[in-house]
Amino acid sequence: MDSSKQKSDSFHTLQMKPGETELLRLRNQTNAVGALAELVWNAIDADAKNIHVDWIENEMLGVESITINDDGHGIVYDEKDLGSHPFASLGDSDKHTVNHQSPEGRILHGRFGKGRIRALALGGVITWDTVYAKTPKTNRRYTIKGVVGEASLQLATPKNSKKSTGTEVTVEHVSEKGNTLDATSVRRRFSLIFSEHLSNYSDIAIYIQGEKLRPEAMISKRYLIGTETTQLEPSGKIGWQLRCLHWKEPVADSRGKLFLCDSNQLVIGEHELALRGSEEYTFYLDCAKAREWEDDGLIALKDDAQQVFLEARLKAHRFLRKTFQERAESLAEELSEQRIYPFPSASKSREVERQKRMFSEMALHIKQNIGSYEKMNLDNKRLLFKLLQGMLELQPKKAVEILNSSLKMSAEDRKALLRLAEGAPV
Repeated sequence: MDSSKQKSDSFHTLQMKPGETELLRLRNQTNAVGALAELVWNAIDADAKNIHVDWIENEMLGVESITINDDGHGIVYDEKDLGSHPFASLGDSDKHTVNHQSPEGRILHGRFGKGRIRALALGGVITWDTVYAKTPKTNRRYTIKGVVGEASLQLATPKNSKKSTGTEVTVEHVSEKGNTLDATSVRRRFSLIFSEHLSNYSDIAIYIQGEKLRPEAMISKRYLIGTETTQLEPSGKIGWQLRCLHWKEPVADSRGKLFLCDSNQLVIGEHELALRGSEEYTFYLDCAKAREWEDDGLIALKDDAQQVFLEARLKAHRFLRKTFQERAESLAEELSEQRIYPFPSASKSREVERQKRMFSEMALHIKQNIGSYEKMNLDNKRLLFKLLQGMLELQPKKAVEILNSSLKMSAEDRKALLRLAEGAPV
């Protein structure tokens, strides 16, 4: 047998279910961190306890290659039935037709097998090197290779191996998206995506460039904002709940984002919430219909999903407004302790109380949006706030417009301050 024939016989070809157009759409819709997260979810679904995400940079500070290594049960299949291989149904996973739990009882994140396709957004060639237990005493090892632009995969013939079970995914010819990776942003984004799952499964450890991911160390407080039911026309209803994490430091990547989760609180997708002032908060919408909504990527056209999103946005806005007012009051107390609060404590008139309310909220806007605020000494802060208090006393509406033009507040914040300036009840 010649070498070319031997090489041909050692591989099988698996055709992916989606066509080339669908493959291109899935790849283009996925960012680099999202693609990495999908591969980590695959490892978690394989009951991995330790997952390592690493990449090597070249001399130009671009990403040379990416690896995701786990100690899960590997990619198992019946070698006598190639059609039973999980990748044979790639894009149409059987996870949604079987018990939605891993062998060790974890709730499965994957459902339609599209996560591995989205991984193609990371680079031109992706290889899965996997070891699984064929019998209690025999492990088998083989590789799967995918190339961008091809709707098929090459699967090598398994061979006996002494290695422990697990999978290593290697990405080569890294794409422009993959070249944007940096450790800080990946840790931050992974904290948003995996925080709740890591809280539920304490035996999972994710390492990014050798450093363990510790979302709990970044979380200040958890909130259950509310459990709701959306009424649909002409009939029907959808139950959902909105949760929130308050981070110890602003998380810029979460600004204006809503993480859609299934009823098990697994992150299924991410969407624009279009809310300012949410840098320290991440919102999670739990709904049993989340997987159905995210199935075909057309969630923006689904009226029931958009109705729930609208109600969730309003609820998130009220929550942010309430927490902003609480933080404004806390800042006023802080300024009073520093003896730079410009209002006399003895006055209790309705007009002064209105000015105090406006002042506290405007002072918080200044603190959050002026980068040099923390470097200002007490005398400069005292002068700044005395001038603000004077403006509020003489021309409250003008003070709001000046602040708005300088800081570009949200329409909601500007409207709330103008209502106070016009004498709305405090």
